[in-house]
Amino acid sequence: MPSPVRHIIRRATRGDEPLNILTFPTHERYESNLAKTGHNFFAWVELGVTKPNWDEDYAPIPQNYTVLDPRRGVRQIPDFVDIDLVLAQNRFGQFQIGQQIAQQIPAPFVSIEHTTLPPDSHEEQKIRHRSMVSDINVFISEYNRDTWGWQEEGTEVIHHGVDSDVFGCRVAAGDRKPISMSVVNDWINRDWCCGFTLWQQITGYPNGLPVRVFGATEGLSESTKSVEELVYNLNDCRIFVNTSTASPIPTALLEAMSCGCAVVSTANCMIPNIIKNGENGFCTNDPVEMRDMIKQLMNNPSLATRLGNNARKTIVDNFSVPAFVKRWNEVFYKAIGRNK
Repeated sequence: MPSPVRHIIRRATRGDEPLNILTFPTHERYESNLAKTGHNFFAWVELGVTKPNWDEDYAPIPQNYTVLDPRRGVRQIPDFVDIDLVLAQNRFGQFQIGQQIAQQIPAPFVSIEHTTLPPDSHEEQKIRHRSMVSDINVFISEYNRDTWGWQEEGTEVIHHGVDSDVFGCRVAAGDRKPISMSVVNDWINRDWCCGFTLWQQITGYPNGLPVRVFGATEGLSESTKSVEELVYNLNDCRIFVNTSTASPIPTALLEAMSCGCAVVSTANCMIPNIIKNGENGFCTNDPVEMRDMIKQLMNNPSLATRLGNNARKTIVDNFSVPAFVKRWNEVFYKAIGRNK
């Protein structure tokens, strides 16, 4: 790693060149969008991982994103590269490592929290979470910031960005197969936050409503080998069903909306702020109502098309990648003490 003195000199004279950011690989498509900020990212893989931790089925590795070999860590970063900023993507595990590295460089330390407070958590967990303070504390939604007990002052909220060109609407929802689709990883083991039992109750799986499931759930889901294949399947199914119970903003739901699916979702966390019943989708926590909504969309192509078109407009207007990139650059330059 470069010497602290040279690092300080570069920080004062770097001009408009891209920043060098040390981070951790967590969510491939999220980090693909982060890379669109134009900076250089070096991803630290956790100890015990024996190979680079990036699944290209979810997104190709951007040219400005380097996944470090966990056996060599920061030794792979060339001596001429000065790290300008460290970005940790959760409070438990990454935060401690990121904070130590940032102190050693030294460099500003930014953290982002993707999760929300588990339903069985105690006040002590919230207190511990709030004790982990970085230079800038970022949350993906107002909901997950508030449930962890953080105040608006001293924090930043950056909503997801969805690439609406990649996740495009190729076929009107009403012209697609009258089938419901869900995308969830490890659904059965994450029943508490992803609602697998609820989904079974709604769909009557395996002998009820026609369904397709994608993601990584052994014995249940179909695999997709690329983003393009996922988008193809989203455009093949009329209805997208989301049963998450504790996800601040489900990425899969936003991507389905961007593809023009008619969505039926639980009404948890930030979802009621995104889906307006009868306008751009349906949301409720009543399993009987959810089943009736799915049936209604299966039998009413014109309604599915109207809701799907409005769902896509919601994403284009409120969750664009340019807005996501702009907000992250504001945070990065604020952290290093430079206006941009």
